[in-house]
Amino acid sequence: MSITVCVLASGSKGNCTYVSDGVTRILIDAGISCRKIEEGLTQLGVGIADLDAVLITHEHIDHVYGLHTLAKKYEVPILANSRTAIAVDVKMRTDIARKQKDNFDTGFRLGTAEIFPFRVSHDAACPVGYVLTLGGHKVAYCTDLGVVTDSVRNNVEGCDLVVLESNHDLRMLETGPYPPELQARIRSEHGHLSNEDSALFAAALALSGTRQIVLAHLSEQNNTPALATKAVNAALKRAGAAVELTVAKQNGSVVVTL
Repeated sequence: MSITVCVLASGSKGNCTYVSDGVTRILIDAGISCRKIEEGLTQLGVGIADLDAVLITHEHIDHVYGLHTLAKKYEVPILANSRTAIAVDVKMRTDIARKQKDNFDTGFRLGTAEIFPFRVSHDAACPVGYVLTLGGHKVAYCTDLGVVTDSVRNNVEGCDLVVLESNHDLRMLETGPYPPELQARIRSEHGHLSNEDSALFAAALALSGTRQIVLAHLSEQNNTPALATKAVNAALKRAGAAVELTVAKQNGSVVVTL
């Protein structure tokens, strides 16, 4: 069975990704407007009402911007761990905390998909990535992490397809417009993953059996697709490994299939 992963948007201004095996339809994050989510899904022949769930990674606005309107217009389940759900409710004036699955942290089944959240290192209430097993494949969503922890490695290595953060080029960050305190936050273990660190992990993923990587959450101020791709390809070459590499966009969908 084929798997479709469509990154509707990815970057500092909003993040939203659709994953489906043609039977179960899942949205990860809703960081763009509800209208843009509707438009992006329509191009795939899917409506928001067709979704089995929206999975939330954490409460930062670039991951939940469209959630208030989406929750008002549609009955689709919105799922997050308890701490994230509370933080989202406070920020977005939603009411999702009381509707969460009791077994969220240990994983759960959703239609034909097995969902397993794993912790990542980021400055949010309880940020997670996700591994989705469906259609005989494993897909990982792994962004907004300041460092690749053992939790990340243990859960993501071996996945067939990985949406992986490659947020910033270190030199661009150092010489760019951001003030020192914001640069420090981005570089910290609770910030965002650099091209260099993303590249090292991408090589490890390729050696573990990963076949496709989508580089995501690129900073418009501190990165370019060319720099991110160059860093990963260099690491892959040093490791003697290969994957199919794609770069997600802030504006415009990117579709990959397994």
